[in-house]
Amino acid sequence: MEVVESEYLRDNDLLQRVWAGLGKPSCYLTGGFLRDHLLGRHCTDIDLSVPGDVDQIAGYAHRLAESLGTRAHQLGQPPRCVWRIETHQFKVELWPMGELTLNRDIQRRDFSCNALMWDVPQGPLIDRVDGVEDIERRTLRALSRENLRRDPIRLLRGPRFLATIEGFEIEKRTMGWIRELAPQLDRAPRERIGHELALLINGAFPSKGLRAAVELGLVDWAAPSGPPTDVDWLSNNIAAADRLTNAENHPIPASLEGTGNAARLALLLRAWRSPRPADIAEYAWNRQDRRLAAHAAALVDRAVAAVQGPVIERKEIIYASGPAFPVLLALVSALDTGSRTAVDRWRRLWRQWERSGAQLVDPPALLTAEEVIEIVGTDSGPGLGTA
Repeated sequence: MEVVESEYLRDNDLLQRVWAGLGKPSCYLTGGFLRDHLLGRHCTDIDLSVPGDVDQIAGYAHRLAESLGTRAHQLGQPPRCVWRIETHQFKVELWPMGELTLNRDIQRRDFSCNALMWDVPQGPLIDRVDGVEDIERRTLRALSRENLRRDPIRLLRGPRFLATIEGFEIEKRTMGWIRELAPQLDRAPRERIGHELALLINGAFPSKGLRAAVELGLVDWAAPSGPPTDVDWLSNNIAAADRLTNAENHPIPASLEGTGNAARLALLLRAWRSPRPADIAEYAWNRQDRRLAAHAAALVDRAVAAVQGPVIERKEIIYASGPAFPVLLALVSALDTGSRTAVDRWRRLWRQWERSGAQLVDPPALLTAEEVIEIVGTDSGPGLGTA
């Protein structure tokens, strides 16, 4: 299947608006927008391959940005530069083709489903890699081992794809390449790794993506210091990822409210043996999510023991976790759903947090300053502080 005649995108309002705003240049739509359109999914990220180098296509970028009331930004270093124009509604990236022919541009991409081209604005759809067939079969197939090796971040995109799009499986040969190349991920920029992992754990099917990432060795090599990690623990608790994504399946839905991405991130960090917030700063996750997730991940095992102990131990785990307690409780209760008794324990602990969590996290002073002065017979000042 080389060229498919179709009307897939001739009437797409967003694409036509963007193309007109650019000044109607010769260009090709590719990547996720085209793939998702074929899958019947909504997408607002538009990738366009444009003939010329980064300077030659600058005028198109600035023209579109001006029409949208925003600015165009040049990202990357030559020869791998891109112009990005972003609004609250959508994002456009203009990729200069430079000296690449259309065929070379297609063949350099990661997976066949991402290597389709639509000749903007009227088509046709160009498929030189059987990408449409792979989409119909829900198969994720890498174009070559070398394409994966050249950019190790692409290794993570396989599991991320499984976590975000329903029904896909990774082709057997592609799985072999990813498994073989997994150690290459250790040299990839942590910021880009963090971006892919965030998309994975926040996908609609995170357990499927995480399971693939574990089996392919990627969770180990994505970690701050590489192996060893505790992927056996993650494998045994992988279903918790889905419970943390869907409140209807979570034993204590209220604990998920206001935790953002932190509980799902804490699941990953526990598999990484609970690194400190400073150790994961390079991943560029939201600072608050990162801090809460790291604190919660470090207390998972202690919380599991505490919930089965006396009241004082349950109070102590609330005090120790502080503001991270909702994240911790959301995670540990999603991990431990083996019996009604276990769920009841976590619900009892959550009610305790609702009743007196604020006082346990920031307990009032046992004595006022005036009472201390009266007891020890000192005046206000350094002596009072010491007392």
